[in-house]
Amino acid sequence: MTKLSILIPTHNRPDLFQRCLHSVLSQLPEDIDIEVIVNNDSNDIREIPHSNVTYYYESFEHLSQVYEFLLHKSKGEYVYFLEDDDYLANDFFAKVPLVGNHIAGNYMPCHDRENLLEYSMMYLTEGEVDSERFIERLDHRRLQLSQHIFKRNTIIDFDFPKDSEISNDIILVIHAVRNAGEVNTLNRVFYHQTQDGGDNISFPESKVNEV
Repeated sequence: MTKLSILIPTHNRPDLFQRCLHSVLSQLPEDIDIEVIVNNDSNDIREIPHSNVTYYYESFEHLSQVYEFLLHKSKGEYVYFLEDDDYLANDFFAKVPLVGNHIAGNYMPCHDRENLLEYSMMYLTEGEVDSERFIERLDHRRLQLSQHIFKRNTIIDFDFPKDSEISNDIILVIHAVRNAGEVNTLNRVFYHQTQDGGDNISFPESKVNEV
């Protein structure tokens, strides 16, 4: 049976976290083994006891370290990062095919690009990601990790940056695309991105608040 790890970082948003987690637990499929791994660094959530959910309460200096921690706690063949102020669409598991060596990419209605690799490479300069250009174009508001289902073996060797830059998302996506070799791009919205929690980054040094 295919195993999917859903990784949820949460910080100071206990009510939104409840909605987020309910959206997962309310539609667990019978044909996919789901594990949910939560890290709450503000110790303010009301745990929902469930055999599929594991809770951690670790604090980190940088946002990227939270993602790295969650990834290395996961055991799924596929990995999905879900922000605490977002939530899964109905029939999420029917909309997202977990097959082959693909990663699934979905850019939501506001994004008109279908070629994930081409889009990602726009921001490479001599092999390095041009973070300032990525932020200047406001494309950090379009590209979110929750838009992708990663094959675990395409990102497990990723060297997570030791900072909280919003452009780290696209660096991870580029890394996954290169390792995957091919990408399965979807036309369907399989999660709901909200603005309920304000910005999507809990760490104040992130440049997302400067634009």
